[in-house]
Amino acid sequence: MEDKTPLESIHRLMPEIAQSKEKIRTIREQLKDAMEQNEEYKKLEEEIKELSGKRAEAKKLLLADRDFQKINADLDDEKLKSKDLQEILSHYLLSYYNETQKTEVTDDTGETRQLLLSAKLGKATA
Repeated sequence: MEDKTPLESIHRLMPEIAQSKEKIRTIREQLKDAMEQNEEYKKLEEEIKELSGKRAEAKKLLLADRDFQKINADLDDEKLKSKDLQEILSHYLLSYYNETQKTEVTDDTGETRQLLLSAKLGKATA
């Protein structure tokens, strides 16, 4: 049966997506069970746990170092700036698409770039 409207397609796909996610969850549980029954895997898990503890101790020492703190703060600032710039660019690209209906744009270096439009469903509202 072919869907007549996008809304019908959405309503048809949502249960299929939920079923697929449930199958993925079940398969992941099966994989986890299989790994936990493997002796070599268990041994490596213990070694990883021990090394993770040592890494956590080393990280604590680094976090106490002022030079490390400054570099880390600089990184956080730059990440925030980059995220803000990406959001601004996204807004302008969407405006460009709404005005022109074109899915390509020429960038500042003269290269033609494809616009990737995306939409997601949010959480249900009350």
